[in-house]
Amino acid sequence: MTEQQKSTERPKGQSRGSETLMAIWEPLKETLISVLPVVIFLLAFNALILRRPLANPREIFSGLILTIIGLTIFIQGLNKGLLPLGTTVGENLTAFGNPWVILVFSFILGYGMTLAEPSLQALGMQVEEFSAGQITKTLVVQLVALGVGVGLVIGMLKVIMGWPYIYVIIPLYLLAIALAPFASRTLVGLAFDSGSVTTGPITVPIILALGAALASAIGGRDPLIDGLGLVAIVAVSPVIGLLVLGILAR
Repeated sequence: MTEQQKSTERPKGQSRGSETLMAIWEPLKETLISVLPVVIFLLAFNALILRRPLANPREIFSGLILTIIGLTIFIQGLNKGLLPLGTTVGENLTAFGNPWVILVFSFILGYGMTLAEPSLQALGMQVEEFSAGQITKTLVVQLVALGVGVGLVIGMLKVIMGWPYIYVIIPLYLLAIALAPFASRTLVGLAFDSGSVTTGPITVPIILALGAALASAIGGRDPLIDGLGLVAIVAVSPVIGLLVLGILAR
């Protein structure tokens, strides 16, 4: 190998190394910007205002390091896995050209990915514990998952039909507010909390990518107008479902 060849290979090696470092640093930087201000605020408040020692500081700091590493890997996974997959499936669905297939797919997807949300599993366990088994975890999880499936179908219909967003979201929230006074007081808080646990790290990226891709692929649709807003529709649907259960159980 000549000196000229060596000199031409070094910059390539250096550029690959710098690209690798940048690929690691960028998501790590985003995680640090998100996590460190909260951590610093909590530590400073505990030390300067509450003036209390930390319980198990080594365990806390090791947990924080694991949190930063885990979030960094998760962000990379979103950018390279879930978001491209959702975009590709949304574009392929439109190319398939059958609205019924899109709606059936949306229901199955909404139902299935909700079952995988860890926050929903935690909510179901807490409800079963606090209600002494009168409201089971399975019932809560299944109702919320069904609500998300129906909500995603409504959201996809909005994109396909080009319905204005306010004509969909306002009636849904008004219905939830109207049902609340008639539902069991035990289930009202649970119903509205169920909407928040559905907007987790699995559900949101897929819905955002799927809705934007579907709107982009349909002629005359704007991804910013028609593709967004599905998360709010999906969040309110299980609320309505649990409020109906609360009315029936009253």
